Amino acid sequence: MQDTNLVRYIMKHDGIAPAELAVHLGVKERAMRDRIRHANDSMHDRGIIVYDRARQRYVVDVLDSEGFEAWLSGSAARDAFDRLPSTPEERVAYLLQDLLSRTDWITLEDLASLLFVSRSTISSDLRRVEQTLDEFHLHIEKRPRHGIRVAGSEMDRRLCLANIAVEARLADDELGDADYHAMLDAVEHQVTEVLDREQYKINPVSHQNLVVHIAIAITRIRKNCYVPMDAANLEHVRDTAEYAVADAVARAIESAFAVDLPEEEVAYIAIHLASKHLIEGDGSSSGEGAKNLEITDEAWNLAAEMLDVVWRAFRFDFRDDAELRMNLARHLMPLEVRLKYGMVYDNPLLPDIKARYPLPFSMATDALGVLGERHDTAVSDAEIGYVALFFALALERRHTGHAKKHVLVVCASGAGSARLLAYRLQEEFSSDFERVDTCDASDFNTRDLTDIDYIFTTVPLERAVEQPVVHISLFLDETSRRDVKRALKQDSDANIKSYFSRDLFFPHCALATHEEIIDFLCERCAAYDELPENFEALVWQRERAANTSFGNLVALPHPYEAVSSKTFVAVALTDTPVDWGGTPVQAVFMVCVARDAGADLEAFYRAMTGLLTKQQAIQELIDDMRFEVLLSELEGE
Repeated sequence: MQDTNLVRYIMKHDGIAPAELAVHLGVKERAMRDRIRHANDSMHDRGIIVYDRARQRYVVDVLDSEGFEAWLSGSAARDAFDRLPSTPEERVAYLLQDLLSRTDWITLEDLASLLFVSRSTISSDLRRVEQTLDEFHLHIEKRPRHGIRVAGSEMDRRLCLANIAVEARLADDELGDADYHAMLDAVEHQVTEVLDREQYKINPVSHQNLVVHIAIAITRIRKNCYVPMDAANLEHVRDTAEYAVADAVARAIESAFAVDLPEEEVAYIAIHLASKHLIEGDGSSSGEGAKNLEITDEAWNLAAEMLDVVWRAFRFDFRDDAELRMNLARHLMPLEVRLKYGMVYDNPLLPDIKARYPLPFSMATDALGVLGERHDTAVSDAEIGYVALFFALALERRHTGHAKKHVLVVCASGAGSARLLAYRLQEEFSSDFERVDTCDASDFNTRDLTDIDYIFTTVPLERAVEQPVVHISLFLDETSRRDVKRALKQDSDANIKSYFSRDLFFPHCALATHEEIIDFLCERCAAYDELPENFEALVWQRERAANTSFGNLVALPHPYEAVSSKTFVAVALTDTPVDWGGTPVQAVFMVCVARDAGADLEAFYRAMTGLLTKQQAIQELIDDMRFEVLLSELEGE
């Protein structure tokens, strides 16, 4: 509406002097020129406001009468940039695009006038703009009597512009006009053709991101804004396999868009390719695509170091899991490129990953601390989420192949019937039983039970034993099946409950901050178990690595490495939510894993995951706040 009003006003006066137009708009001449630029963008070559030097006035030249009339009447198709933003979200996106696009200064007053809002509104919007810029290592530079502008590297500026283009469908100049989709289609065609020819694989989402990054590069190059790169970095990138592919992409782009890409720009494309590379296969392939399967020794060793970190913190031993190590090593190669160059990687699955896999997410956070220290940067939750999926998959594989039990079947009706019953148990509970032995009732009193976990009998037994004894029918009817399942579950539940103590259950905690809760739980844990003096420091070391809240009002703090003499969990429940790194939390589970944990903790982790991911279970625990409710929810009742 503002654009059409401006054009109508100029046409009504048959042209107008700059000073008069500025007074009419109530802005300074620099802001007035921004208004004119916006109106010209909005008209999409249907018309244009130009300065007539002979008359010293702004006038409107109509280039397409029919299209211009349609635009002026409001019936022409419009895109996101055809109107000035009206909501805070739209203003933030607009301000980001505007400030990233300009190299000159602009005052807050001019921005306020441009957007028809107050100076205080612009100041509030700019605080959110600065938060986004900070993610890309950019900041707003301020100078008295000049105004503000974005400061930072050209590469970071492009990364931020590309993020806007991907998320909000807004971008710089050409990417914001009617040719936006046509330009992206042309870039995508060139990129796809080259990558297919070079047999260089990236996933579909990364492919689209690469296309947007190259489109941004084209618009910046047309403004003579290039990515600088020192000789050492350029030489390093030039020696990579990606550079050859990037050079082929660059030549195709030059031909299609009539732009010149110097070596630094080719290196920029190579860096993006490396950050998105998809490494597939098991290393057994040969031929042209074999180079895509090579995993560096550095990545392989780094994956081993990450698995070591998880072992020290969780006492969960993935160190011999070759598949997990391979998956991590493959993922680390492009991830390291992204961290080195500050590239943002989106993860649309992040909310679901944090909600469904809190423990794998925590493991991934600890593991990626190795990379964070190496690159002196915090690894984003989006990146952690992808690595968490690898740990979730590894946990699931271990679950399907968890430690199976040795069972003894006692029967009084002969060896044949005992073996038949044993066979049926083995067949029906193959995922739980590794071995099923048989024993005649007359021999039971002298039978060595050292390696037996469960005893299933068809007759009464006189001998007192430590193992669970379950009476079943010779033909394993439905009642017997339920009894077997119940015995297995009760045994598992008993083990899980042993990690929780009423002495470490603290309902209605009158604690107002994240810090207070951790201090309180560390103090109580120290009173419960023999812990080293640096226990609280280890908990805070883990907290500084990344937020331990996972949604669902739950936080899972723990020391950076296992240091307690036994495994246990301290629980604190608050009456009102506490801010935990930007996330509301009411249920805090401080997990302490024994430094010499030799027992199988898989059942414990499965039970914890089951509890933490069930919204209703956590809500019932918060509403009731009794220890018995916690135990009941752990049992899944």
